[in-house]
Amino acid sequence: MTTPPPQRRPGRPAQGDAPALSEDACLDVALAAFAERGFEGASIREIARAAGISHGLLAMRFGSKQALWIAAVDHGMMRLNRRMIATTRALPAAASVADRMLAACIDFLESLAEFPAIIQVVNIEGTQPGERLDYIVQTFFRGQDWPFTALLAEGQAQGVFRDVHVTVPFTLLAHGAGALVALRPLMAAVSPRTGKEPDGLARTIEAAASLIVRGLLR
Repeated sequence: MTTPPPQRRPGRPAQGDAPALSEDACLDVALAAFAERGFEGASIREIARAAGISHGLLAMRFGSKQALWIAAVDHGMMRLNRRMIATTRALPAAASVADRMLAACIDFLESLAEFPAIIQVVNIEGTQPGERLDYIVQTFFRGQDWPFTALLAEGQAQGVFRDVHVTVPFTLLAHGAGALVALRPLMAAVSPRTGKEPDGLARTIEAAASLIVRGLLR
């Protein structure tokens, strides 16, 4: 005799019945919401709905909206950092510092093309001082080791790169060249052919990274 499946009680599911929360997927949804609508415009309830989970479960996991913003920004920044480190470590030991810098810049822009929300959030928060901008600056620009910074210092010690502060080329990379891949609607409007060509984005990334590295050379 076949045992019938248990019947769920009417009403909301019990806490144990909630679907498992994929943290990375949830943070991607949250980061995209903060990138699109800003911190004030983003809603915890809308983020939960987009992630396919309950508002209560999201609040229980991350707490306040500020805590969710921090977790989402950490997630996006650390993904960029890990990818850049992996790329530079995989290069041949005999590669020149300029070639390694070019590879790091290309990988950074490819990462932004795949996950543009993080640079969009930084662009939003960078327009005015506040605790969220302070968090980004202290945690990632001053408290995190980036291959770009180490490669620039190495090239300067060798006399290969110009003696400029890291903020100059990194800002050109992240917010200059980065805009080419993060602001897709703008680029599609300005240069419609680039978005339609199969290798258009790849060629744009390589050209932008090459210009930055060539500009660093003495």
